[in-house]
Amino acid sequence: MPSYMYWLRYGWLPGLFLAGVAAQYFSWFDFRPLLNTELPPLLLGCAFGLGTFFKSSRTAYAAALLLAGYLAAGTLEWLQQGPIGGLTLGLVALNLALIAGSRDRSPLSGFGLLLVGAMAVQGGGLYLLSDCCRPLLAGHWPLPVIDHWQFTAAQLLFAVALLVASFKAIFRPDHTAIGLLACILVLFWLFDRGADSEGVELAATACGVLLVLLVLRSAYELAFRDELTGIPSRRAYSRFLLTLGRHYSIAVVDIDHFKKLNDRHGHQVGDEALRMVAGKIARFGGGRAFRYGGEEFVVVIRGRDRERAERALERMRDKIAAYPLQLRSVVRSAKSDSKARRRRGQGGAGGAIKTTVSVGLASASGQLKSPHQVLEAADRALYKAKRGGRNRVCVHG
Repeated sequence: MPSYMYWLRYGWLPGLFLAGVAAQYFSWFDFRPLLNTELPPLLLGCAFGLGTFFKSSRTAYAAALLLAGYLAAGTLEWLQQGPIGGLTLGLVALNLALIAGSRDRSPLSGFGLLLVGAMAVQGGGLYLLSDCCRPLLAGHWPLPVIDHWQFTAAQLLFAVALLVASFKAIFRPDHTAIGLLACILVLFWLFDRGADSEGVELAATACGVLLVLLVLRSAYELAFRDELTGIPSRRAYSRFLLTLGRHYSIAVVDIDHFKKLNDRHGHQVGDEALRMVAGKIARFGGGRAFRYGGEEFVVVIRGRDRERAERALERMRDKIAAYPLQLRSVVRSAKSDSKARRRRGQGGAGGAIKTTVSVGLASASGQLKSPHQVLEAADRALYKAKRGGRNRVCVHG
């Protein structure tokens, strides 16, 4: 998938969130009349509960961290004095960046306990520093390489947090990583405006809204997107059928000799083939692609132009057939003995194979009125393509 598609898929929700923050910053819209003091803990608490329930631990950790920071800022007076408030924001941002760089796991795992312990240690360290090192924390420190650039301790923490979170969001993007990067940017905005009480309430509310939406988005992905290939699942296909009009076509795409591919090269190569084929179908299939089950995919193409749909599917088939799938190991013997099975996929690197697909296409008509009938007709056309030699598109009727 091209990089811009990753950002469109994963970044639209944080992008809308940052657009709202920009609207507040430039006074295009004022969200402050919508706020009250009970809203931030309610939203952050909901984000924590939903994240725990749906096993979205990074969102749950981030919500717990922001909730603890918000409650501490409202009750501990020493956190509001001098540079300690800015340093607290910098530490929260750095912890959010580390959470973004981790992976989702059980919220009650060892990582969660370690995070709680680290937060307690950081809080104790801040309390000690607030007594003995306040002038040092307020001062500017020159960078070792560029002397004329000077930063406070809080600014250095934000710089590291933004660097770590941006690296994760750019090179391994997902909804949570990009969302937490957006939260760090909001905290930096709060730090820049002086961390006043109104700004704290506004930033905590904004982050709470985003985290709740991130959990709901993750739950949607879990329910309606295939984890292996990244395209919508069969459940999403069933829902998508409810939105169809009268004119549409359905194509069934099946990988040729997929069982032999798995037996010869191992399931890791089979998974790579599934991901490659799914990506080509989604990009060149001419419609909405779904993984229907196993090595079978479905493409739903709106409109009455069946010839255009057939041309798109032919182009997709050509793209798949011409793509060299790189192997991590040399081709192994297809023997069925246990020793050969253990060695599958563990040889030397450097080979490449090509895979093909067979496609059956059918369009809604007077005889094929329901999506179920169209799918059955496309399935019959698929079997016709397989009997005709595979690696081809056959049209029903």
